[in-house]
Amino acid sequence: MPDQDLDFTGRTVLVTGSGRNIGRAIVLEFAARGANVIINARSNREEAEAVRQAAEALGAKALVVMGDAGDPATIAELKARAEAAFGRVDIYVSNAARRMSKDFFETTDEEWHSHLNQQLSASWYLAKAFVPAMREAGYGRIIHMSGPDGSAGGWLRVPDATAKGGLRALTKSLAAGLGQYGITVNEINPGIADTIRDPVTHPTFSDPEHVRRLAAAIPIRRFTDPSEIAFACAFLCSPRALPITGSMIHLDGGRDMRG
Repeated sequence: MPDQDLDFTGRTVLVTGSGRNIGRAIVLEFAARGANVIINARSNREEAEAVRQAAEALGAKALVVMGDAGDPATIAELKARAEAAFGRVDIYVSNAARRMSKDFFETTDEEWHSHLNQQLSASWYLAKAFVPAMREAGYGRIIHMSGPDGSAGGWLRVPDATAKGGLRALTKSLAAGLGQYGITVNEINPGIADTIRDPVTHPTFSDPEHVRRLAAAIPIRRFTDPSEIAFACAFLCSPRALPITGSMIHLDGGRDMRG
């Protein structure tokens, strides 16, 4: 693929949940390829500012907007500040997510709504905010960060699994209507990514033997690196990826082969 196919100079990219891990890697991938980048984090401003500094060191123009992506007020602020700084958003990656480790009987209504808001409703709010300008411009790229729970379910993550399943339907629904306007909508399943994890929401990852067994069960024998996920995002936003829409791209090392 010629370099110009992955050149995003002049494009503006928004990534929710981009203070660390996968979101951070996506921001820096696009920053290195010439895009303006908008960083969003729920609460840790220090992490978000560190991503901004790293993006600017790559030559990008960068903006930080704090707030929960599941809150419509945050999306409204993202839209207002993005338009003031860059005109409009060309690409967005709905990456913000929360995890939990509670079975159905322990999960509260508040936790149910909180998880659905941040992972499913947030993607709806983003579409309502940014798709109209994409349609007017005749160009847009939307990526939803998903996961295996959306198809396999998860007893310890009922809200998360439900949100991911709904996200799959939202991806297909938006793709069906927006392709005619030059807008593609896709999902990425990152599998088990090599990221920093909260021991409260991922208690088993504090056990090195458990981590070793998980990696050994993956056909490629390792977790997915965030930089690999970031490159896949760039590819899905490239001109040659236009025919790919409504799709789920699995970057899980072959762990989930259901298609």
